[in-house]
Amino acid sequence: MILVQREFQVDKAQRGAFERMSSRGLWPAMREMGMQMVAYGTWGFAGSGQVVVTHSVYADFDHWYATRRSLPGYSSGSKVGAFYEDPEILERFKHLMHTYAERESLVNYSEATPFLMDEELSRPKVHYRLANGPSSELPATFGRGSIVEQADFSYESKEIAETSKDLLATHIWPDLESQGARVIGLGTNALQGNETFSTFVAYPSFRELVEYGRSPRQDASDDVAQAWVQNTGLIQTVKRRLLIIGTDYGETN
Repeated sequence: MILVQREFQVDKAQRGAFERMSSRGLWPAMREMGMQMVAYGTWGFAGSGQVVVTHSVYADFDHWYATRRSLPGYSSGSKVGAFYEDPEILERFKHLMHTYAERESLVNYSEATPFLMDEELSRPKVHYRLANGPSSELPATFGRGSIVEQADFSYESKEIAETSKDLLATHIWPDLESQGARVIGLGTNALQGNETFSTFVAYPSFRELVEYGRSPRQDASDDVAQAWVQNTGLIQTVKRRLLIIGTDYGETN
C-alpha cells in the first residue's frame, strides 16, 4: 500500500472550483478504480499557505500509475492510464469525467511524495479494481475544519523504530482512538531509510490534539502512560505539521 501526498499550487481564487471538481468528480471516479482520497486541505500554522494537499492511497505503484491519465511519451498498453483504457472500468466512471475535465488547468504546479505504508498498521482499504470487483469504500472524515497531524520520526536504528511502532500499535493508538481520534496509518517516505517513519492521525479539531494527542491523559492507564514515556525516549527527532481539512468529502463520523 502506498500513500501519495501531492501538493498543488492553485491560485486562491480557484481553490473553491478545484475542490468541487475534485470532490464531485475526480475522487468519486478514483473510488471506482479502487483507491481512497483520505485527506485534503492546507498546511496550518507553520505550514505554507501557497498550496493545497491531497493524501491518496493505492494498493501499490502499479495501481497509482493505472489511475493516471495517459500522457505524451507513454506507449499504448503501458501501465499509466490503464483504467482509462479498460472499457469495463471506464464505464463505471465516465459519467463523472466532465466534472473534473478542467481541473488540471487550475494547477500551476504539483509535486508528489509517496509513502510506503505498513498495511498491518494502516486503516485505508484499497485494491486494484477489476471489472467484476467493487469500488473502494467512501473514506471516513471529521469534515471541513478538522485536522490531520503528520509526525515524521527518526530513530538511531531500524530495530528501535520497530519497537516504537509496536508501542504505537498496541498502546498509544488504541487509547487515542478510544478518545475519538482516527488513525489513518504509518508509512516510510519512499526516499528515506528504514530508521524513519511518518504517522497520520486525524482529530475532530485542534482542541482534541492538544488534550490527548501529544501526551498521555491524566487518567490514562499505567500501561498507556508508560508506553508514552518509553516511546518518547526512543525518538531521535520528530517533526510535526498539521493539515487543516478543506472538504466535507467522505463519510462523516
